[in-house]
Amino acid sequence: MPSTTLFTLTLLPQVTVNRAMGFHLKWFGAFAGLPILLALGAAVQAAPDEKSPPAESALPPTEDEPSTGPVTTSGPSTATQDTAPTIEHLGPQTFPGRLRGLHGGSLWLEPSFHGLQWPQNAHTGLGLSGQFWIDSGHETIKRDLVDMPNSSMYFQQGRGLLRVTPAYVRGNFFVQGQAELVGNLCQTASATNTVCSTGTFDTDDLWIRLGQWNRWDVKVGRFEGWEVYHLGMGMDLYSFERLGAGMFKAVSAGHAPDQPLEVPSLYGVNYLHDRPTNGLAVGNAALHAYVTDYLRFELLARLGADNYQKSTASGANAATYLGGRPTAIFDLGWFKLKIGGEYLKSTPVMQEVFAEGVKMDPLAGTVQKGIGASVQFIIDPMVELGLNAAIGSQNQTDTQGVEVRANSYTTKSVGGFANLRLADQLLAGVGANWTEQLDAYLAPGSNTNNYTSQLQGFAAVQYLLAGHLYVKAVLGYAHATFQSSDANIPVWGNTMLSGRIRLMYMY
Repeated sequence: MPSTTLFTLTLLPQVTVNRAMGFHLKWFGAFAGLPILLALGAAVQAAPDEKSPPAESALPPTEDEPSTGPVTTSGPSTATQDTAPTIEHLGPQTFPGRLRGLHGGSLWLEPSFHGLQWPQNAHTGLGLSGQFWIDSGHETIKRDLVDMPNSSMYFQQGRGLLRVTPAYVRGNFFVQGQAELVGNLCQTASATNTVCSTGTFDTDDLWIRLGQWNRWDVKVGRFEGWEVYHLGMGMDLYSFERLGAGMFKAVSAGHAPDQPLEVPSLYGVNYLHDRPTNGLAVGNAALHAYVTDYLRFELLARLGADNYQKSTASGANAATYLGGRPTAIFDLGWFKLKIGGEYLKSTPVMQEVFAEGVKMDPLAGTVQKGIGASVQFIIDPMVELGLNAAIGSQNQTDTQGVEVRANSYTTKSVGGFANLRLADQLLAGVGANWTEQLDAYLAPGSNTNNYTSQLQGFAAVQYLLAGHLYVKAVLGYAHATFQSSDANIPVWGNTMLSGRIRLMYMY
């Protein structure tokens, strides 16, 4: 959940939050979740109400008085009890944890909050929050081969998100839900322009979570996993500099490979990190364990099917998905170590029928797996920096069980970032990432596989205006190299230059 200001309508008196005590947890599989939830529901009903006196410590600073130092609480902040419904303003700086990052910086805004629970559950209430961002800029791509076209375009992109987060608390148990409604700047009245095919409105988060503060929780629905690979102040999601110096179907007839090449997407242990977009009935379930104040784990599972019938247009079989993604975070505040791995398998929903009365389980399928790690350092309030590395692979087989070489590949990514405070509310950041991909495809008569690589870099400057409006300028650079398995096609490169200004309002 992105860092935003949170407004909470308090409906019941505030309750005590017991300090976490670590205990050992084992993962019993995705289908063990139902009996676990039923048992926990009974435990919550049986738990007595625990009320606490008003806290003696001072409240965290308000949004108008941002704190650049570490937040030392490891659980939800406490406040004076209220017996009548009130509106409470909780800024991002009230979030628990020794040190998330430089105030207003990319680690401070990291969407999963380094795995920590959100403090709104300190009391029963309704949280309202959101964010809006608009990017305006220009991008050019120069393609080396003389008969391949270059690209030049102006652009404006934008997204608005409204978030509703109700919570119920009893003792140190809590139940919480969240729904995020997203509006897109992208609109089209043309039936032939499908770039906005996702629709005017869509949904980011839609989940239910229950558990105990600073001990454990179970989360089910549509949501992102904990982040492992951190990019810094550039290459934001949905931005053009994140895509890089791609071909984007700009292949000339004279140099068109048998298997068209495209720039590799950066791999950051993200096959299962991102929210599911497969279709009809695919979702996540995660178990979070807070073993100590310094160590926490996420065990995420994905399951579901993208359809229940074959495609009426292409005849393609529907697919069902099952996978897991364990992540561990060791967090001392100034130092963070994050490690994650993942495995996801998709297989057709329907069996193959080879003859009358002969039905066999499908041999087609796709397996994606990978592993990665990062280290991050925070010298508050001046500098934060980090290094990342990850390797992932995909293997696809057809209905005969034969490897689909063009869709089977290995991707490696390595990179880093650094953010520096130049003045109060003013930050600068740089970052660079290298990604290479080698697939299993071999052109006729060739012993060399398709190979692509891309170097991406950025420089950014950001000013936080009035504690709510982030004004950020980003310059992006990328250089991609393409080496086709077809020896008749020369190696070529693309170079991308871009610039954009982002306005982001968070509340």
